[in-house]
Amino acid sequence: MNQTIRQNQAVLQVLRARVSLSTSEMYQMIGREEPVRAPRFNVIPLGGNKFDVIDHDTGVSKGEREGHGLACDYAKQLEKNAVYFEEIRESGRVFARTLLRWTIGCAVLLAVFAYYGAQP
Repeated sequence: MNQTIRQNQAVLQVLRARVSLSTSEMYQMIGREEPVRAPRFNVIPLGGNKFDVIDHDTGVSKGEREGHGLACDYAKQLEKNAVYFEEIRESGRVFARTLLRWTIGCAVLLAVFAYYGAQP
């Protein structure tokens, strides 16, 4: 696949995630319940009591399971982990942004002290 196509797909995926996040925040702000979302992981029958769990967003197979119940449990577990890791990633970004602001503030403060300390 061409590099520019991959970059465009990555940008679109980030934009979709932002739209989803802002929509859920909007529903929280107005105090209404958010509409039900389509599941991210789908269970597809392969035949012979085998089922495949596929990521709906990327189309990548996440694993094959024996029996429909086990495949559905695995899809639910993946869905729960995906939400958990998205929350961790967002909290990491907030922490990094806060740390960067504190670092810049401390650097400016030290520069001011050094400037006035160098004055005779």
